[in-house]
Amino acid sequence: MNAKDCVWQGLLGYWQNLFIHQNMLMLGYAAWHGYISQGRGLLVCRVAIAHPHTVDWSVETVPFSMQFVALAAVPEFLRSLAAEIQSDLLDEVAIARLKEAIAQHDPTQSIVLLVENNGTVDINLLQHLAISPADCHRQVEQRWEEFAPHLTAFHPMD
Repeated sequence: MNAKDCVWQGLLGYWQNLFIHQNMLMLGYAAWHGYISQGRGLLVCRVAIAHPHTVDWSVETVPFSMQFVALAAVPEFLRSLAAEIQSDLLDEVAIARLKEAIAQHDPTQSIVLLVENNGTVDINLLQHLAISPADCHRQVEQRWEEFAPHLTAFHPMD
């Protein structure tokens, strides 16, 4: 018998896919909104959970904030984040590679996402999405009353 993703991923400590799945429409909305207003960039989510393995992802929602960082501002943002979380993982080589990935990905079909929680950073290129960022944007706008409370923390960053 195979364990469901929500069981084994949570137990092994890799909860980011569950977070992404739970919040895909909002992430797609924010990525597309950022892209159409600022061009290519990085979607940053700051999650606030002390113990991700204790979350029941099928029923609980997790508080988080989002910001879109335009491509030109990514290096400065990442250096600031690295200093804030006291990490040397976001070195100049990693920053250059991430800038290249942002410059080359197709924002109509993919999202470059950074998830930060308690000083841990996870960067993903979300591609082969079941729903495009533009479609996420349309759906959220059509159902604005449902999503508006969750999007108050979203703000673009130049």
